[in-house]
Amino acid sequence: MRKAHASGLTGMNPLGAMLVVAHEPRLGPQPNSLDNAVSCATHWVRLSDNRRPDAMWLEAGAMMQRIVPRAEWVRYMRKIRLDRGLLVGREWFEVTRVRDPVGLPAGDYLNVIFVAHFARAVLFETVSLAPGNSGWMPVGYVIRPVQREIKFA
Repeated sequence: MRKAHASGLTGMNPLGAMLVVAHEPRLGPQPNSLDNAVSCATHWVRLSDNRRPDAMWLEAGAMMQRIVPRAEWVRYMRKIRLDRGLLVGREWFEVTRVRDPVGLPAGDYLNVIFVAHFARAVLFETVSLAPGNSGWMPVGYVIRPVQREIKFA
């Protein structure tokens, strides 16, 4: 039978226990984590709330900037802002993984989806994100109506 040491570890000397702990893997910054994806997407849609489509475009990934000219993006965002009215509230809904989407370079992307309550509409807002060197980069934004459930009598 092994003898218990003061360290509380059976069959191990205290120096051995310190060596085991010292060699445990450490998690460093995780720029492409799901938490960072939701945070990035939330920040980006808040730029829209603050009527800053220029800032949205500047913070977007180079991929989106090549596909959508800045002036076109600003017009698009201003139009949808007028159509939906003021933001009443927004909640995070889901994150989905998208592999090799049509029209974009092959790879894994994330869609962060919000349910946004505006004065004139309840909408799904989808922010598409691509992995970048320092974290997630927005590469797309799509809004669509939330379909109401049909109730049968």
